[in-house]
Amino acid sequence: MTLALVAAVTTSCVSRNVETISEEEAAAMGSPSAQPSSSDPAAPAAPAVAAPAAAEPGFNVTVSVGAEVATIPAGILYVIVRVAGRAGGPPLAVKRLPAEFPAEFRVTAADSMVPGTPLVPAMDLTVRLDQDGDAMSKQEGDLTGTVGPVAAGDTIEVVLSPADVSPAR
Repeated sequence: MTLALVAAVTTSCVSRNVETISEEEAAAMGSPSAQPSSSDPAAPAAPAVAAPAAAEPGFNVTVSVGAEVATIPAGILYVIVRVAGRAGGPPLAVKRLPAEFPAEFRVTAADSMVPGTPLVPAMDLTVRLDQDGDAMSKQEGDLTGTVGPVAAGDTIEVVLSPADVSPAR
């Protein structure tokens, strides 16, 4: 019951951040709902190798550390994608990656918080190196970088610099 509540709240929050798409649009994007059911004996077998990531709409990201950072701390990279211009609310998509530089990756709808949610035309991207690996905490020495608006098809470069961890006033 708790899981259903979390799913309902998440779906409700995310639906405020993105437009609802029709089943036809989802099928055209290759969403899981558009794939044949595995219980259908006439359905073709699933491919043994996944399609290249570049086939799905998304954007490429390269993350580096700014020259002003004397020592790169160990930690985890959190990638947060939000609808452009929105500071709060649930992210549209997220990734959790090892902090290795330069970091190179691709963000697609497969990274959506709610499966099947497509990327939107204008997004803001934040990358944060978190030293303790806890996405909810922020501490001195964490690094961050934000770029936006970005769109599917873009190639983005994010340079991390020391994060402002002072409390909001």
